[in-house]
Amino acid sequence: MQTVLKWFGSASRAGAIVAGWALLAISFATVFEILGRKYFNFSFRSLDEIGGYMLAGVSAFGFAYALAKHSHMRVTLLFPYIPASVQSVLNVLALVTLAAMAAFCAWRGGAEVLEMVTTGKRSNTPLSVQLWIPQSIWFAGMVLFAVGAVAMALHSLALLIGDRARLNRLYGPQSLEEEISSEIAHAGLADAKEASRT
Repeated sequence: MQTVLKWFGSASRAGAIVAGWALLAISFATVFEILGRKYFNFSFRSLDEIGGYMLAGVSAFGFAYALAKHSHMRVTLLFPYIPASVQSVLNVLALVTLAAMAAFCAWRGGAEVLEMVTTGKRSNTPLSVQLWIPQSIWFAGMVLFAVGAVAMALHSLALLIGDRARLNRLYGPQSLEEEISSEIAHAGLADAKEASRT
């Protein structure tokens, strides 16, 4: 399971980097589009359509990266007042329900992509894109998200039986103090990197 989780962390990071470059590219293209329309009577074709496809793909890979970084939002108002044994059960429940939702989305996404491949359906736009192409990118992100969520859910179930303290440490929400310490450490690391460059 540790191997799967390490692979998931690396794969989700790579997906997030590619998604970041894609967003940067669409941002530059949008700027050129605006300047081209205003000053040169020039326009890219269907940039908004490409941006829509990109949003879907980036979101799916973003789900996976947020999961790898434990960045999904959780309501933790009462968590500090709940016994650790109950916290561990709630942490497992959160991961199992997330894994079920992610697996369902990947399953339905796979069925949709398969349908688009078999029917050859195209978008009703000037680009006339074969819809299985952008949907496959989104599907890949959802599969990655589902694999990571299921692996974490299984790992949390194993820890529920063996090591509840580690379960809460790995998969429980951070306390306010832990979040502040993490942000301070991250800011200090960024300052140290900046200082080393100068």
